[in-house]
Amino acid sequence: MSELAAQQNLKPTVLSRAEHPISRRLLSPNTLKVLYRLHRAGFLAYLVGGAVRDLLLGRTPKDFDVGTNARPQQVRQLFRNARIIGRRFRIARVQFGEEVIEVSTFRRSPVVEEPNGEEATDALAPEAASDDEYGTPEEDAFRRDFTVNGLFYNIADFTVIDYAGGLADLERRVIRSIGPAGERFLEDPVRMMRAVEYAVRLGFSLEPETALAIREHFREIRRASAARLAYELTESLKSGHAAGIFRGLWEFGLLLEVLPFLAGYDAKQQELLFRLLALADRVQTEKSLGEEALLALLVWPWLAKPLSEAAEGSLPWGQLEAEIKSRVGEMAQLLSFSHYRGHLLRYGFLYFARLHHEPRSPRKAARMVRHEAFPVAMDLLTVQAAADRQAARLLARWRDIRARVEAGHPPLARQAPSGRFPRRRRARP
Repeated sequence: MSELAAQQNLKPTVLSRAEHPISRRLLSPNTLKVLYRLHRAGFLAYLVGGAVRDLLLGRTPKDFDVGTNARPQQVRQLFRNARIIGRRFRIARVQFGEEVIEVSTFRRSPVVEEPNGEEATDALAPEAASDDEYGTPEEDAFRRDFTVNGLFYNIADFTVIDYAGGLADLERRVIRSIGPAGERFLEDPVRMMRAVEYAVRLGFSLEPETALAIREHFREIRRASAARLAYELTESLKSGHAAGIFRGLWEFGLLLEVLPFLAGYDAKQQELLFRLLALADRVQTEKSLGEEALLALLVWPWLAKPLSEAAEGSLPWGQLEAEIKSRVGEMAQLLSFSHYRGHLLRYGFLYFARLHHEPRSPRKAARMVRHEAFPVAMDLLTVQAAADRQAARLLARWRDIRARVEAGHPPLARQAPSGRFPRRRRARP
């Protein structure tokens, strides 16, 4: 990349502590522990990536990543609570209870990221192919995806270091690829999805060359593994900005490449999809929704009619189950869901339909509450209740039933309001 090489010859922009708003108080204590232990051991220790970007924007980072010139095994020697993961490029994960700090060695080669970093552990991970993969902080900045993610915070002197022009793009509020966008997207097509996600989540615009490259190469997204695509979609669904992100993915053609069945949605089904995503975003300002329920929203418009007919009693449950199995199965195959995740999605929809009916008996009500897919059904009902008063009353009813079951009490009164529950027979004398 000649253009990229030319950029690497430029001197970085360095902001002194007085010139930026990042304070150590904004970092988690465990992140500071990792940074200072590396620094005191004689290594470079930088806060890197999205955390620096978010702190400069006055946002709260969802996690903290650290970059260093220490090799993975050296990091592990410093932290007994660290383990090394990754197949193509090994990183150290330092575990502090529920918080995990990922520590990566500066590298120069663009490496396709693994969806969750769990593919290889200490015992299985091979040694790095060669020391040529490791690099300087400058080389590490230029192998990253977007300029706003190429910023570093140096714990040694509290400076912010910008090799790639990220500070200027934060001011302009644009998402720009580092280097020629087309080349970077061909290296890793998932970056196209992330460009849209960052633009929506941060309220930025896509730099024209970056946007044009997505329109030219959107079909390359098919080259990404199903596991990575599922991970990116799930993260977008959990972001609280799903409606905007998925609308952007749809407009660029990326979503229809990942989930071709969406091309069969008519205008009303498309409208329903984005309305459901907007409702889920609203719900998640107060309560997190499970991943299975969020993924189920993508096929809900397809199942809206049979679900409604089943709730009214005009569609037999067997036909509803067959319809759900077909629609969920197609998405499960595209995204390589585990058998268990597919099971939760199928039964989540079935129980969601049953939540619209009074349970036939207390025992069946308790059985439903204890089923592993019941939380999925309740999350779907929570989304529906955000815009439907009747669904809100049903949600309150089932929350009460769940609370009674969890407390060890009978889930329902002896006689249901509908009068369906048979009276308990007296024992014969």
